[in-house]
Amino acid sequence: MFSKMKIGDFAQYNQISIQALRHYEKINLMHPIEVDPITNYRYYHIKQSAVIDNIQFFQQLDFSLAEIKQMMNDTKNPTMLNQLIENKKSELENELNSIRQQLQDIRSFQEGALLYQEKKDCREIELVDFPNRWVLPHASTKNIYQMTDEEYEFSLREFKSQRNQALKFNRVGSLMSLQSFTNETFQSHEFFIFSDKKTPQTKKLKKGTYATFYCHSFEEEIKQLPLFKKTLAEQGYQVIGDYICEVLYENSKTSDVNRSMFIRMQIPVKKKRLI
Repeated sequence: MFSKMKIGDFAQYNQISIQALRHYEKINLMHPIEVDPITNYRYYHIKQSAVIDNIQFFQQLDFSLAEIKQMMNDTKNPTMLNQLIENKKSELENELNSIRQQLQDIRSFQEGALLYQEKKDCREIELVDFPNRWVLPHASTKNIYQMTDEEYEFSLREFKSQRNQALKFNRVGSLMSLQSFTNETFQSHEFFIFSDKKTPQTKKLKKGTYATFYCHSFEEEIKQLPLFKKTLAEQGYQVIGDYICEVLYENSKTSDVNRSMFIRMQIPVKKKRLI
């Protein structure tokens, strides 16, 4: 019954389209066992289903039809077969790493968005324990807090072009030295973006307890900096490291010209000892 089947029946049994079978024939990947010279009907044998199974298996692994044809027919060259498989493994591993990075990036964005919803009306200093964090820094010749909006944007364009990571340019921040913070000169000459891992180019933000405060613009941040320092002293905290400004979230509309930022002010602290 199944020794010779019309192309439609064979396609139905193998859950494949007639168009796919015709294409396989056209590229010399798989041929019918018989073509009627009068009707031009194509016939397949049920045992050719094994070939379909192999083709579909390799397609699920994202091999091209040309690669599948080579792997299934070039049995005398195992080195070439192994190389094709190794190349595909490497390609899939790169895709997996890219997907993992995308997941990390979207988690980071989601974290900022959720913090914005939770903390946008917060007006109190909070203590947060951060792990070691890694950042990619970028030096600025001009004090970031004295830049115009246009100068700030041009500086970010320069930073972004040097990073060559346009899709991951998110949650940009800046660093201020401990001395500048305690002396209240409030100068910053270093942008940064977060990195998932340590590299020769990264800089470590040490783990520890950080005092945090939230604001909605650089103008507001500049006004809050002296109050932030004063309140920490009044609450008995000693500042022990550089100040960090992190843009957690930007909720700009597509029609906006100016940035709409949500900023997390943060600095490492410890409780002063009572004498």
